[in-house]
Amino acid sequence: MVIRGIKQTLPGVYKITPDAGSAFFLRAEYLTRVKEERLVCVNGSLSEEDSLFLPSENLLPGSAGVFDEGDTEDILHAALVYACESAAMTYLARAEQSRAGLAQKLLKKGLDKNAVSIALDFLEEAGYLSDERFAGAWLRSRSIDHAEGRRKLEAELSSRGIKKDSYEKALNEFFEDKSEKALCERAYRKITRSKKDIDEKKLYASLMRLGFPSKIIKSVLDENFDKSN
Repeated sequence: MVIRGIKQTLPGVYKITPDAGSAFFLRAEYLTRVKEERLVCVNGSLSEEDSLFLPSENLLPGSAGVFDEGDTEDILHAALVYACESAAMTYLARAEQSRAGLAQKLLKKGLDKNAVSIALDFLEEAGYLSDERFAGAWLRSRSIDHAEGRRKLEAELSSRGIKKDSYEKALNEFFEDKSEKALCERAYRKITRSKKDIDEKKLYASLMRLGFPSKIIKSVLDENFDKSN
């Protein structure tokens, strides 16, 4: 590969125009073999037909802007990873994403699994991607239409690929503002509105399936069930 045009568009991000093919972008951090300072134009000039007129010694691998097969592979791989990063940022600009969910979306687009993993590592380290933040946003949104206990919410977040340390932090913060008993009472009212003649045993089982602990369920039933039947 010969670089005949290069422009820095963001810190560490470059638009590269090769001697053949279309221009592409890469983040220098994704390079593993080529050093960032080697990303320069070839020593020479272009004709009106956009062809390189250079002495052959200027086009040897290792010369400024000229890369051998291994270097070229490294540059193209870095460009592939940056393409994954850019696609991921499109989703993140719309809403918080979980790493597992975002990876699945990118893989469905046909992107390389290894490149996706590297890009998501970078986005996590940079703070753009956070499972804990996603879990918090998901819990707040979920609570608008659902009343569920901690156990059910843990299971739901785990099924979305959120690791325990992330969902526990999000749940702890969520339940600082939300009373699990109040949520259980809300679930109780919702069930009894739709099933007015439900017996206590079935009501208890329904609340258990919603993830509420036995102690809270018994307290809610003791305070409410007899009054509504």
